[in-house]
Amino acid sequence: MGCGSSSDAPEGPRTVVVFGATGLLGSSVARALLEDPFRFKVKCVTRRSSSDKARKLAELGAIIVTADLDDPKSLERAVDGADTMFLTTHYWEDKNKEKEVIRGLNAIDAAVHANIRHLVFNGSELVKKYVGRECAHLDSKAGIEEYIREVGITYTIIRLPFWYENFFTIFKPHKIKHGVYAIALPLEDNDMEAISVEDVGECVATIFNKPKLYAGKTIGLTAGRLTMKAVVEGFNKQFSNRKFEDPKIRCKDFERFQFVGAKDLAAMFDFFTSDHCVRDYKLTKKLNSDIRSFDKWLYHSREIIDEELKKD
Repeated sequence: MGCGSSSDAPEGPRTVVVFGATGLLGSSVARALLEDPFRFKVKCVTRRSSSDKARKLAELGAIIVTADLDDPKSLERAVDGADTMFLTTHYWEDKNKEKEVIRGLNAIDAAVHANIRHLVFNGSELVKKYVGRECAHLDSKAGIEEYIREVGITYTIIRLPFWYENFFTIFKPHKIKHGVYAIALPLEDNDMEAISVEDVGECVATIFNKPKLYAGKTIGLTAGRLTMKAVVEGFNKQFSNRKFEDPKIRCKDFERFQFVGAKDLAAMFDFFTSDHCVRDYKLTKKLNSDIRSFDKWLYHSREIIDEELKKD
């Protein structure tokens, strides 16, 4: 795993409950922990225990437990017997800030009830405080962070930047004409911190291996800064049969797009390109010595991206 030994880790395997285990971030954490069965037993929480993603985690050695963040009793059953917990909450399924906050609070209440000794949460700054506009999917996590600090549970909060994996989904290059694609990130002439979510799991595993060192800390993770020039050049280098362009979209134009969440995403980019978004490359590298640059991630992700581009 590359986590190294830990003098403050207890004897024998600890049981870690991982929420969001079938999502990109949760599965990254679960798989990193499952690589070290002498230190961790992993309980993966999902609403659909029969899904392909849940089955694959079970094949790796995970204990699959069914629970729903809207059902506090099911959460108490899911965390029963565990002493450590990873929590990430999901906004985009319902696109409802209040629902996400309530679900996060339900999970934290269950953790307190179960006497969880260490909680790692995927949090965020309150973006509205810095850019003057709401960013629902990040502001919700800031609200959950506040509750974690109020209840007195031992915690470590991680804060992530832009995910490279967004190029598979919402920021997938958009086909303009045959063989020509636009990459519509409203960075303008700015840069922002970014990371592969696949590499975050190892960072979390290191935190769990050294709980005393990271308890009570808020950690900003990054694999380095990203510019549109680097993005476009990277794509053109890896896909010689296609041409990629920067349409030079501004944040104020992006927020006028007619899809749910456009304003939130524009606020997110305003924040990510500001001095208020503080992430720590040296600490990230300490947590995961194999953290990948954008170019390295792109090289290893060519087949996935190619399949996504063929869908247009």
